[in-house]
Amino acid sequence: MSLPEVLKKQREDRNWSQDFVANLLNVHRSTISKYETGQITPSYQTLIQFATIYKLDMAQLVGELVETRTDKQPYILKESPNESEMDLIRELLENSSELKRALLDLYNFDIKKKSSAIAIFHAQIQAMKKN
Repeated sequence: MSLPEVLKKQREDRNWSQDFVANLLNVHRSTISKYETGQITPSYQTLIQFATIYKLDMAQLVGELVETRTDKQPYILKESPNESEMDLIRELLENSSELKRALLDLYNFDIKKKSSAIAIFHAQIQAMKKN
C-alpha cells in the first residue's frame, strides 16, 4: 500500500474528517488532501506527527515513503523553521552538551532506529507537557 493510501485509510478507519486531522497537525485541510492523493509528500517531521496521531510505528510510515518515492513522485514539502526558531534551537544546543551529544548520536543511527528514537523523544515531550 502506498503512503497516500495508508494515510487515507488510517484517517477513514477512525472516521476522522480531513479537517479534524488538519487541526491536529496544524495545517490546512487541503494539505491533508494533497498528502492522501500523493500530490505532495509529507516531510519527515510530518510523518512523525502522523505516526503519533495514528499510533503507528514510525518505521512503517518511513518504509511506505521509501517505497512510494520514484522519480515521478511529487516534491517533498519542506518544513523550514524560521530564524527565531533556529535561534531557540541554537540556544538549546549551546546550553546543553547532553542534548548536543544525543543529537549527534541520533544522526549516526540508521533510518529505522532514528525514526524510533524521534518518536520516543516526541512522545516523552508530549507526556511531560501534560504534567
